[in-house]
Amino acid sequence: MDLRAFRNIVYLNLLLGCWLNSNSFAGDIDSYNPVVPNEVKFANVTFQLNDVTKYLILNEMKDIQSNRQVLLNKLEKATLFFPIVEPILREQGVPDDFKFLVNYDKYQSSVEKNGIPEAGVFWCLDRQKAEEVDLLMNEQVDERKHLIAATRGAALCLRRNNVLYSNWGATLYSLIAHKRIINQLEVNRKWANVSDNENQYIALDSPAYISLVQFLAYKLVIEQEFPAFKPQVSKIVYEYPYSKGKSLNRISAELKVDLAILNEYNPWLLAKNVPDTDCQVLVIIPSSRFSEIRVLTELSKKSGLPTKDLGFPLLKKETKSKGKGGVFYQINNLEGLQAEMCDNPVTMAYKADIPLKRFVEYNDIKENDLLQIGQVYYLEDKSAKASVPFHVVREGETLWSISQTYGVKLENLLKYNRFETVQRLQRGRIIWLQTTRPKNKPVEYINMPDELEAIDAMVRAESNQEMNEEVLNKEPMKIDTVVLVEKGKVEVKENIGIKGNTNEVSLAIKEKELNSSPLTQEIRKEETMNLNLPKTVDKTNITPPVQTRNETESKATPPIAPQSTNTLKDKTTEQQDNFLYHKVRKDDTLFRISVNYNVTLDDLWKLNKLSSNIVKVGVVLKIRSL
Repeated sequence: MDLRAFRNIVYLNLLLGCWLNSNSFAGDIDSYNPVVPNEVKFANVTFQLNDVTKYLILNEMKDIQSNRQVLLNKLEKATLFFPIVEPILREQGVPDDFKFLVNYDKYQSSVEKNGIPEAGVFWCLDRQKAEEVDLLMNEQVDERKHLIAATRGAALCLRRNNVLYSNWGATLYSLIAHKRIINQLEVNRKWANVSDNENQYIALDSPAYISLVQFLAYKLVIEQEFPAFKPQVSKIVYEYPYSKGKSLNRISAELKVDLAILNEYNPWLLAKNVPDTDCQVLVIIPSSRFSEIRVLTELSKKSGLPTKDLGFPLLKKETKSKGKGGVFYQINNLEGLQAEMCDNPVTMAYKADIPLKRFVEYNDIKENDLLQIGQVYYLEDKSAKASVPFHVVREGETLWSISQTYGVKLENLLKYNRFETVQRLQRGRIIWLQTTRPKNKPVEYINMPDELEAIDAMVRAESNQEMNEEVLNKEPMKIDTVVLVEKGKVEVKENIGIKGNTNEVSLAIKEKELNSSPLTQEIRKEETMNLNLPKTVDKTNITPPVQTRNETESKATPPIAPQSTNTLKDKTTEQQDNFLYHKVRKDDTLFRISVNYNVTLDDLWKLNKLSSNIVKVGVVLKIRSL
């Protein structure tokens, strides 16, 4: 027998076997057929399935696996969101299994069918549930679409529902189905106290629980795929702490990140600039860039706030180096060294080639204190006095930061201002920098504009600029010109064509003066200035503007709050019936109004019988009794 022929036959058999095995493996992949268990565990609840619900779960799992790209996208977001969500759930006492709901996107709106929640919403939160946990939803922000804010709101909602329904299974269903469905299926009666608290059993025996069935299928697939999934690039969610007053465009430039990704993961921001809110912009970055982003963050600190330059500290960069690394400066005519990423007092003293004890003494710090990235620290003794006599405290400043700014020893500042220990400073306080404040001279304060007001003004200015640009780009239009005239001398101009840059702005200026923020503020007793506050405007001295017939007929009556029957026309503040009133303007919020008038939110709620923090433009609010 020819051995070569025998060898060829064996070789062909091996090839045939490999081909059959590969086809069989490919067929197994194409015909994904998972095994659905009879029971599915969730938190301390065990859902018991029958043939119908098992069949529905099987089909749903196949449907999820059929679109591989969508599944991979879900898995990638799970790797991003789970590290953020898990600590919040743990802190609120919510079982870890609920984390699979964070980017789940099916919601049962009726017994017969499922729907899809609003795009970008986390935790399937509808407006009713969001309002119950005080999530903000207005023309500037929608906190249902902010990962951290929505997670905190959802955790609170879950805790409340668990008290109501007495088990986590019904609590789960209450979040992914409308409240009327829960009542219609009598979930509270059927599922309450189904067993002991350690292990509760719930019979999932009807297609009516479709959203719950589909979620369990989704959870089973993610649990199977997640351990083996590894993203191409490891990414993290970074909460940018200095968002207020900045636009996404600016943050993108400051942190050197893709604007499209910023927009994708921050759909909660509806305004151009981040308003006064607890929500911060979320930045998705590769984990390898974390250190770089932290440095860029510190360098961009408060760069969005329109603050005034003090002229201090005086910084001059030095080109020389001591051979041990570091960026050296002349700070207020003294030697200084800039703190970089991962620096601490030990490394700074090493770079400066001075003893650690001297470095901490020069800068009034301790050996274990954290250093501020980008801050220039002193390498020589600071001065006993500053080159200027006084400083007005700004938001967030401390005695230590002031001593570093002017190069004055901290113990001298304590002595000059009669402080026994370092204490928190109030914005607007005058700090003495050269001599000790006399005993008979009281502590002085200066009224400073709120930084948040500055942010709001900046946002409004940018919005007005955009509107003006749009008006300038439009074609001229015919309008009726309104002028102020003396009594008995009525003269109306003919219709004229104007553009957005018309010089006839006298009436607009009058309106702006009358609609501006209230000028009255409560002044602290320590202030030495005597202020003559303007009294209310006498209505008899105001000549009403003459309007054309068409304009008068088309002018709409502004809505007035039901709690007030006073009509305020051109003023935002009015004193009537021994009460101070405020007419809500565009961009006003209840919190902003309370800050402007130095009243509490509770007082505004009680006086106006409010049911929500959202106030509409044109509504008249009672502020306080006179």
